[in-house]
Amino acid sequence: MRDENAWKRRAFGLIFAVCGAAGAAACGAEPEPGPTWYRDIQPLVERSCAACHDGVGVGRVDLRDAATAQALAPTMAARVASGEMPPPALDPSCRPYAGAEKMYLSPEERARFRAWAAAGAPLGDPGEAAPPQHGAAHIEDPDLVFEMPEAHEVAPDDDGNEYWCVVLDNPLAATAWIKAIEAVPGDPSVVHHIALYRDAGHDAGAGYGVPPGTKGFPCRNPILELDWQLLHGFAPGVSVMELPKGAAIRLDPGEQIVMQMHYYASKPGALDRSAYHMRLSTEAPAAEVFMDVFGPVPFTIPAGASQHVERSAVTNEGEPMTIYGLLPHMHLLGRSYDAWIEDDAGANTCVARGHFDFHHQALYMFDEPVVWQPGQRFVTECTWDNSTTAKGQTSFPPLDVAWGEGTNQEMCFMVAYVSKP
Repeated sequence: MRDENAWKRRAFGLIFAVCGAAGAAACGAEPEPGPTWYRDIQPLVERSCAACHDGVGVGRVDLRDAATAQALAPTMAARVASGEMPPPALDPSCRPYAGAEKMYLSPEERARFRAWAAAGAPLGDPGEAAPPQHGAAHIEDPDLVFEMPEAHEVAPDDDGNEYWCVVLDNPLAATAWIKAIEAVPGDPSVVHHIALYRDAGHDAGAGYGVPPGTKGFPCRNPILELDWQLLHGFAPGVSVMELPKGAAIRLDPGEQIVMQMHYYASKPGALDRSAYHMRLSTEAPAAEVFMDVFGPVPFTIPAGASQHVERSAVTNEGEPMTIYGLLPHMHLLGRSYDAWIEDDAGANTCVARGHFDFHHQALYMFDEPVVWQPGQRFVTECTWDNSTTAKGQTSFPPLDVAWGEGTNQEMCFMVAYVSKP
């Protein structure tokens, strides 16, 4: 018996094949809308770019302006795709941390910039614009303020960078406990990053050859004084560092506090008077937080090696330790880092993973602290590029690079906030 519907089935099959090959538009269906500025790109710029690129910050150009962003769309797409922008940061898929959304773009978000530029950077419907971002959190009415005693006139070197250290007066008359810290750049257009230290030897500047009592002096990175203990690291996008309830950092009267400023400016003359605000407690916490350092020592990176890896593993042979956050630190040839906690059963807990940029270092505070149990190993692994074409290479041809503090040396440290029970 003849199948009256066979021709219909064949017709539908043909239509399906044509639509599959030519796309939905060939069959009258609405195509998937491409990315537009207002709907897809502006929210990412507000969230992850405006900390520097708001026309006021160190990134100078205002990428929040639609016309400016449209004109720079190919450049934006290329720099985002290469990983240059936003500057490399800890990967939150390893360990979520405060402010990750401001410092990190996912692969899908990076692809969105590329698709937008390839489509001609359409603006789209202004009615789809994202609402303005809320301002960053601040410490209102701080209990303690460390401020540069006077404005510093920025004098960049030929490469546009200046490192300037300021010894700050410590007004404490009794021991206090730091609960929260906020860096307050005086001139955001030139402040590239800030590091806050305490000098255990009470002789800040001795390693740089300045007379005792000097309040301000050049201190080109890396830090030369090994007795400086990091309290905080700031980069654009970093907000208030807050420790969880029951945890705090001890600060004693008479402790010498040093603020290292990294300025980046195209010309001299800018004036900066940056500060730190702190929230304190006068009661001793359940957990005293201090800094510990993990990483391989010593090592040598062979000349010409483009992917040199060093690893260290430290076993916790004492009490459980809590890790609240950390600052990954390498030098000019550093490219990536990885840190995890492992046990004999083969279980791994990711602690930190990311690409490294010497000129964009920050301290990352985890959403949930990590507990390092007795018997477990804290493993640190870092990768360097010591090839001729390496970014940051200063020797042509390349030379063997040893571990050390100097600019022509390297290191790999996870500088962590930790506590014991």
